[in-house]
Amino acid sequence: MTQATQLSASALKFYFQQDEIPKPTGKTLIVQGTPGVWLESLSDTQPDVISYLANENVRWTQKGTTPVQETQEKYDLIIHFATKFATENLAQIGKLCQQLNPGGRWISVVPNRMGASRLKKDITKLFGDVETCSKSKCRIFDTSAAFDATLARKWASLGRVKAIKDTNFLTTPGIFSAEKIDTGSLLLAEILKKESFYGSGADLGAAYGFLSKAVLETPRNRIREVVLYELDKRALDCAQQNLADHDNALYQWCDVTGGTHHVRKFDWVIMNPPFHEAQDQSFELGKTFIREAARILKPGGSLYLVANLHLPYEELIRDEFRSHRLLGEDKGFKCIFARA
Repeated sequence: MTQATQLSASALKFYFQQDEIPKPTGKTLIVQGTPGVWLESLSDTQPDVISYLANENVRWTQKGTTPVQETQEKYDLIIHFATKFATENLAQIGKLCQQLNPGGRWISVVPNRMGASRLKKDITKLFGDVETCSKSKCRIFDTSAAFDATLARKWASLGRVKAIKDTNFLTTPGIFSAEKIDTGSLLLAEILKKESFYGSGADLGAAYGFLSKAVLETPRNRIREVVLYELDKRALDCAQQNLADHDNALYQWCDVTGGTHHVRKFDWVIMNPPFHEAQDQSFELGKTFIREAARILKPGGSLYLVANLHLPYEELIRDEFRSHRLLGEDKGFKCIFARA
């Protein structure tokens, strides 16, 4: 669970405990939240849940709720956990507010440093009348006002899958590097295109499949399969479309930090590991990816990694791998090769 998610859950717990706040009632939808004690305040003991992240999906399932990626139901209450991506927030709010019953209640919660001020302006523009509360470094926006239906439809259209400008790569708001291809991935892809690949490989944190596509389209490859491991189901769905011409691409929706699963160890691993959770910089997240790569590689297997220049991964790589070398660096990124 990220710090941002913890803060949002804490803020909701406090909010629902206030005597002057109307108690949540009716059929409820929770959007990208995490289970916690705040759920005790809901009258709907079996709310519907939209979750795109594999780790949150596990948490909800353990609580007896099976999340979905979308629903067409109508609701009396929608509780929306906002993200740092402004376009994603607009798209979700615009789409889902149309699924409120007449007089239905909308609640958004967002950490202050993830765009709370902007979100307040957006929600006020859509609904007009909005109550605001601050707690646990978060803002909560609560309204039962009628929304602007025309604006809602316009915002909802922002969430459609579309190609990144001047490319054929399909993405959707909220996933990694949705607006343009990440600079680090571009650097590593140029290196991968000059390499030879064979056998079985893994792409850890594959996003929408950019690195896997670079490997699969190298001129000298004898690849049996590449398994794409990705936390966000929306990104994985985009990857399946981007790699539709490659029957040897396989897809696993999972949290790499919780371990990956495959019938055999891999000949090679490629990755552009995340180094932050929400907006909390974390070297440990990337290090967990490196440890997992070492665990799933065959002896003599290869790791190709790109990371920001300032991230201190080399010491861990020396500990986990037999050898490593710098393949190149540019524009604030470094590419490293390591041998298991």
